[in-house]
Amino acid sequence: MSKKIGFLQRWMFIIDKISAHPYISKQELEAALESEFTVYDGIAGVGTRSRTLERDLSEIRQAPYMDISIEYCRKRKGYYIPTDEKSLSKLNRLFEVSSLLSFSLLKEILFTDHRKPRGLEHRFTLVSAIRGLVEIEIEYRKYSTSTTPGQRRLLHPYGLREFKNRWYLLAMEAGETTMKVWGLDRIGKLTLTNRKFTKDPAIDLKKKFEHCFGIYTNSELPPERVVLSFSPLSGKYTDSLPLHESQRTLIHNEEEYRVELRVKLTPDFIMELLSQSAGMRVIEPASLRETLIDIHRKALYLLEDTPTSGDNFT
Repeated sequence: MSKKIGFLQRWMFIIDKISAHPYISKQELEAALESEFTVYDGIAGVGTRSRTLERDLSEIRQAPYMDISIEYCRKRKGYYIPTDEKSLSKLNRLFEVSSLLSFSLLKEILFTDHRKPRGLEHRFTLVSAIRGLVEIEIEYRKYSTSTTPGQRRLLHPYGLREFKNRWYLLAMEAGETTMKVWGLDRIGKLTLTNRKFTKDPAIDLKKKFEHCFGIYTNSELPPERVVLSFSPLSGKYTDSLPLHESQRTLIHNEEEYRVELRVKLTPDFIMELLSQSAGMRVIEPASLRETLIDIHRKALYLLEDTPTSGDNFT
């Protein structure tokens, strides 16, 4: 295994340790590296000395693709990750899982989902284009117009977003000012041009998705206060993996788990609620409750209707 991969594995190990144990001391980090990190394959040339740990922390803070900072609290004498950064990006998690799969000692005990969406081969080319501000050319075919050939598009790529194991490109068409979402699974040919583009400093992708669940943003859709009530069992899952970063617990007892969120009522969010509706009630807003009821009525009709040859979903 190359030293480059070894260092990346080490960085992710350090980040996870600090994230799981806020204010972990330098001595505790060093001990964990000595006792746990040694099970990883190919780390002989990486090193676990104190000087190396300090260098790792400095490089993690400076690496632009890590997008995470590690602070030291003198009062509590330990390292921590600011709360607004504690949720590591999916891209970092991807690197972590990819590196784990390369450890020979873990191949027999780490089992991942073998389903792989189309378009993953484009990710690293796109990362290069995004970081280098290089215009790209793609052939793109929408699923809604699958009978037509892919259309040629010139794009200015700004970022990548993962949602439910699918990857999306955030980019603007050349000559336009509207940010759009492009599914990597619908991209055919991808070409890096030799043209650079100027990034719009007014575009803030984090703010664009601040109140969104999934990939739909819709700037005209306002965020709303959503209150959901879960059964005690369903609530445990929602508590361990919040629906949104704005989620706040209102009630948590043996009878009910109730939360409040501030999100846009996008199709992705509605679909997520439908998947949890067996143990969930919508307290507010009433419009969201009626939307879910209507969808369930249509689904019930389709399930009860016995299909015959030639039937469709119209």
